[in-house]
Amino acid sequence: MAYDMKDVRTAMDPSDNHYHFVLIIIVISLIIAAGISVLFTAGPGPEQSSNTSLLPHISDSSGQDLSSADSWIVRILWVDHQNRTYSFQDYPQETRPDPDVYTFQGDPPPGAEAAMIRFLSWDGSTERTQGARYIMDQEMVTSVLNRYSLMASLSALPVATPLATQTPVPSGTPVPGMLIPESGVVCRNADGSYTARFGYISRHDHPVSLPVGELNMFHPGSADRGQPVVFLPGIHHDVFTITYPADATNQAWSLMNKQVSVGTVPEVNTIITIEPVSGYAPLEVRFSQRSTGSVTNNPLSGTWNLGDGTTTSESDPFFHRYENPGRYLVSYTVSNLCSQARDTGVVDVYRASYTWEDDPNDPATIRFHSTSGGDPDVWFWDFGDGYTSWEENPVHRYQNPGTYKVGLTLSGKHGKGTVVHSIIVPSL
Repeated sequence: MAYDMKDVRTAMDPSDNHYHFVLIIIVISLIIAAGISVLFTAGPGPEQSSNTSLLPHISDSSGQDLSSADSWIVRILWVDHQNRTYSFQDYPQETRPDPDVYTFQGDPPPGAEAAMIRFLSWDGSTERTQGARYIMDQEMVTSVLNRYSLMASLSALPVATPLATQTPVPSGTPVPGMLIPESGVVCRNADGSYTARFGYISRHDHPVSLPVGELNMFHPGSADRGQPVVFLPGIHHDVFTITYPADATNQAWSLMNKQVSVGTVPEVNTIITIEPVSGYAPLEVRFSQRSTGSVTNNPLSGTWNLGDGTTTSESDPFFHRYENPGRYLVSYTVSNLCSQARDTGVVDVYRASYTWEDDPNDPATIRFHSTSGGDPDVWFWDFGDGYTSWEENPVHRYQNPGTYKVGLTLSGKHGKGTVVHSIIVPSL
């Protein structure tokens, strides 16, 4: 079958009007797509910032300016790597802190270092974050919060004291389950009484008030023990303390039908054992200790000083070798956050020793003299030629010249000691 070439055309022949229409539609679509892309990928304008970690100007979602907040708070995350604990501490500020230049001026909690600082504003009803600064690496902070234990902090009081006009005013009463009491460290005082620390956690986003009464009381005894009646949002450790006598029963704080209690704790004390306390060098000595006063949230830690420049924090029994004679004062000091105790002992190390001299008229005759310390009462000599003696200062005549190893072994109330020397007997 044959076709005329003028009848054979492609579906989109440029000479066809449909071709022109489709081409115009494609061009218009590309222009619209380019405009949408520019709209959604445009960078921040002059009033926007790509850095949201430290904001120089803070507004809430409604656009309210927070620069006129009633008060300012610096909240620091403290980390104690040795005890694998962390805590939060609030430091009220008299003026608005600058996150870029702020420097903490107080004393950190013992053994702790700052990990993160948050800058908060308070307008009387709502706490807002002004900014934050990571002191440690952000991944490290996340790891600490996941793996370490939240503990009560014994940090110093804030350096700055808020003005009276900056004190947040409570705007409501607590909601059940949103206000939780916590008990902290209990310390035994020198007079036998006890001092206990208390704090609280408030999950509200504003201060709440709760007067002393059925929902905020101590028992047994006086219901009012100085506990707070205004509770701020967040975690607050060691807010107040109570002191109670040695013969008192457990003291309980009931807050919104949640209760925590404290009781007695053992006195911090320690006793060390040294075995043996004397002997001849080199002397192997076993040390052990038995301490009291450790509790879960206030454990004991101790340090040995062995008197020869050696220190250790071993808590289990261990051995130490004294190489040289002398008197060594040994001590063990144990402590917790409340107090410490110390016990001491003495290790006496003696040396087994002797001197010798030959007879001027007979060089084969040697006079031996024990110079050992420790008041031994038994001496045993081995002259190296098959002969021995039990005298303290013997005289021995060698039959043949040569080199002989002479050993002295002695014993007494301080144990046993041995010393060996090589002696040359000349030819006659």
